[in-house]
Amino acid sequence: MADVIIVLDTSISVGWSDFDHMKSFLTTLTEHVIDNINVDSGRIPVGLATYSSTVRPLFNLSLYTTVAPVRAAISSFNYSTGATNSAAALGYVRTTMLTSLAGARDDVPNIVLVLTDGKSSDPAATNVRTEKSLFCRC
Repeated sequence: MADVIIVLDTSISVGWSDFDHMKSFLTTLTEHVIDNINVDSGRIPVGLATYSSTVRPLFNLSLYTTVAPVRAAISSFNYSTGATNSAAALGYVRTTMLTSLAGARDDVPNIVLVLTDGKSSDPAATNVRTEKSLFCRC
């Protein structure tokens, strides 16, 4: 069991081509992974946000209890340009999306999957580590 938040960089530095690749990856992830991790049972709820200069939450952990609307939300969001404010996105996830009000649970791990080109507009502010954090540059 875990709470999973997916955060997508839609800034100008990503570009249209890579944005399309990210959406394609998320579609594949949804079809092959999320279907198999029991979103429908509530064991692993999923939240989604995009960001550039501003953060745009698409849905919180508590909004969808089945996979179909997760797929629909992934297909519906658009590319937006702006700066790569990764620090604001991570801060928003930590303070707003990973709260009990948004559906986060205290007794399960939090997993935040960030898809970005890796060029934060404020690298020092983006480098946030907690006792529960694990970073993987893939």
